[in-house]
Amino acid sequence: MRKELPKIITIFFITVGVVLLGLNFIFFGQAPKSKAAGETISYVFDPSAVNQTSGDFTTSVKIKPSVDMTIRGYQFEIAFDKTKIQFKNIQYKTGTVSAGVGDDDSKASIINQNGKIKVVGEIQSATGQIILASQNTEVVIVSFTANSSQSSSVTTGATDAKFFMIKADYSLFEVPSAGQVSFSVNGGGPTLTPAPTVTPGGPTLTPTPTGGTGNANLIMKLKFQGIIKKPATDALNKLSVKVKLLNGTTGQETAYQTAEFTADNQGIWSGNTSFNIDVNAKYILYVKGPYHIQKKICDTGPTETAGGTYRCTKGNIALKNGDNDLNLSGIVLLSGDLPDQDGSVTAYDTSLIYNNLGKDNDKCDVNRDGRCDTQDFSLVIAALSVKNDEL
Repeated sequence: MRKELPKIITIFFITVGVVLLGLNFIFFGQAPKSKAAGETISYVFDPSAVNQTSGDFTTSVKIKPSVDMTIRGYQFEIAFDKTKIQFKNIQYKTGTVSAGVGDDDSKASIINQNGKIKVVGEIQSATGQIILASQNTEVVIVSFTANSSQSSSVTTGATDAKFFMIKADYSLFEVPSAGQVSFSVNGGGPTLTPAPTVTPGGPTLTPTPTGGTGNANLIMKLKFQGIIKKPATDALNKLSVKVKLLNGTTGQETAYQTAEFTADNQGIWSGNTSFNIDVNAKYILYVKGPYHIQKKICDTGPTETAGGTYRCTKGNIALKNGDNDLNLSGIVLLSGDLPDQDGSVTAYDTSLIYNNLGKDNDKCDVNRDGRCDTQDFSLVIAALSVKNDEL
């Protein structure tokens, strides 16, 4: 009996531990916290310095996670002193550039105007790519042209940098940067910190749209992320879009109206709806597509240098009785908030696509090609930099 006593005691404590863990989950709805809560990504330039007063030079941005992980995408910025060096080209080595969102060679003039490269990449495989904690993984190779003998720095890995890790439930977890790093040009210089990406407030539940007619008819043109041409069938070439107005003087909002939009051969969507409003006021327009994050628009002809970056605060849209032509296709409406919408891009949205890969589920056919696939998954990942409806 004495020989069996230690074994009995051990079994007793194990049983108690399991019971307590189960009760904790049942009554508090909590499972053990994921180890991912403390993960970070370290960035490094390789090489980390150059002495060059003219001509081209190249460096790589490499990363090392704190533990092995599987990633689905990433975003970070590379900032440089545009008065001393100029961007030449970039090669994505881990995954590919997120089309329409990340910077590539075609955006060289904008990059050099801003002194900042917006790196947004995605892994084409839905299962992601494993990166190891035991080695540096090359993410991008960037080439610059020196035009000054003065010292400067190229920086990356600021607080807004992140990689998207696939968790066991197929949801995505943001892994932050371990800290900013610099690449020295001609002896270094002041560190340029990229401007952080502005993240709108928390999620908002979108009211049920209502129809109707009014004195001001809005004839709108829109551009949706990931749709670059007219969908193949009439059934696919139709999107129900919710629209509302906010009076900039009184702060009063209209109810949502629903407009049916169809696309032309260039992927520009046209539709119209009307409102009963005071035409003496100026307005903010809110537009929300069926697979999309709500966009706040303050101008009649908005533009942006990179997809999804347009932001505004004050309403400048003047409307009149009758028809009002609003060409809003200069900006991109980001996808991510899938049916049934809750105003935010969450694990529900990524899991919905993942669990329907290869199927014709209309709820996750973001790019309107008739199927739910990795392209739709990539579009939702690219929208994670915004996440919530703009208010």
